[in-house]
Amino acid sequence: MLSYFLTAMSNSLVITGLTKIETDLSLNQVGLSWVQNAYGLAFGSFLLLSGRLSDAVNRRKILNVALILFLIGSLLSGIAFNGLMMITARFIQGIGSALLAPTSMALLVDYFSGSSLVKAIAWYSSVAGLGASIGLVLGGIFASFWSWRIGFYINVPICLMMSAMSIYVLSSSPTPQQEKLDVLGTITSVLGCGLFVYALNGAQHPLISLIIALIMIATFIHHESRCSSPILPLSMFKNWVRTDGYLCRTILNGTLLGYWFFISEYLQAVLHFSPLQVGFGYLPLSLTLFIAAVLVPRLINNWGNKKVLILASLIMLFGYGCSVITIGRGYWINVGIPMLIIGTGQGFALAPTTNMGLYKVKAALNGTASGLVNVAHQIGGVLGLAIMIFVASLATTSTNISVQFQVSLIVAIMMMVMTTILACCSRATD
Repeated sequence: MLSYFLTAMSNSLVITGLTKIETDLSLNQVGLSWVQNAYGLAFGSFLLLSGRLSDAVNRRKILNVALILFLIGSLLSGIAFNGLMMITARFIQGIGSALLAPTSMALLVDYFSGSSLVKAIAWYSSVAGLGASIGLVLGGIFASFWSWRIGFYINVPICLMMSAMSIYVLSSSPTPQQEKLDVLGTITSVLGCGLFVYALNGAQHPLISLIIALIMIATFIHHESRCSSPILPLSMFKNWVRTDGYLCRTILNGTLLGYWFFISEYLQAVLHFSPLQVGFGYLPLSLTLFIAAVLVPRLINNWGNKKVLILASLIMLFGYGCSVITIGRGYWINVGIPMLIIGTGQGFALAPTTNMGLYKVKAALNGTASGLVNVAHQIGGVLGLAIMIFVASLATTSTNISVQFQVSLIVAIMMMVMTTILACCSRATD
């Protein structure tokens, strides 16, 4: 849980410090965007590989390698003296995050079972939102009063502490499988996922990048269907509960990342919030997310994943609806109260979609299933943000942030309707 919290917090720390980073490193707008894109590109590219590695290699070793990479990326980001060094460091940090996320989730499945596993996954799913919200606040504090570099430096002692803890706590790591690495599957999955993320978020020629990405993905699927030791067994998708969980997670996180992007722009451009105020402006979301994380294990035990996911989808749908009809009515009416509602829905939704993504998975494939949950989360966020920006640009030629925010909320509502329908059609029974 701490590893997932760390990656989410570190990524959001950058958001409220981007203006200072731009000035200190003399970056233009394109270069500044790559401070974020490099991290997301590496994260999305290596998730499938890291999920399979956590099944094929001792999980404790993979966790410690991930922590070392994340530490190196954080340290280099903190001492970066130009844009190229910063972007490279963020890419290394993204690879570390890609290794951390599925491995840490797979470890939960290895060491917990029954109601304890339900509770562990609920907390694990919620800490990403908590970490992101806390990162926004800390990033605002560091950027406003000290330096944005502190946000990267604090990762170093945390990674060292976590590595020491893993050696003590994970002394009985599961025995790794002895199998041949799927080289072609690895290459095509990394290129396919990477180019797909790149096409949606930062490519100068997005159509060309998207076509090449789709060719790589098609090659990957064809190869995996014939490979004796695939990096992604296609049998993972034969179970509709798992597939439904991945789809719901993709769409759900798409609405969340798009909402986070536009609400940050709205708070600064329309309500004239400072970076520090923007960070604190996200606290209502963190508060209800935490409360929902405490309550969701009991709800899942009593109602099952399907009913909790339906409830969560309806709550988030209501929250986005409240926000879209109160545009221009001040922070609490238009942002704060809807955030309380959306945070509750998010806290309820992440655990069921995680449970569904791991539904009846063989122990040997826990890492792969965990990787797929994270792929859905990461790609869903990038895709959702890209769709919202694209629709907002088509629907209005106005540069008015309020209008763009309103259009993005309408898109979010439509996406949540899709999630609700998928949740209602789910075959999950427990």
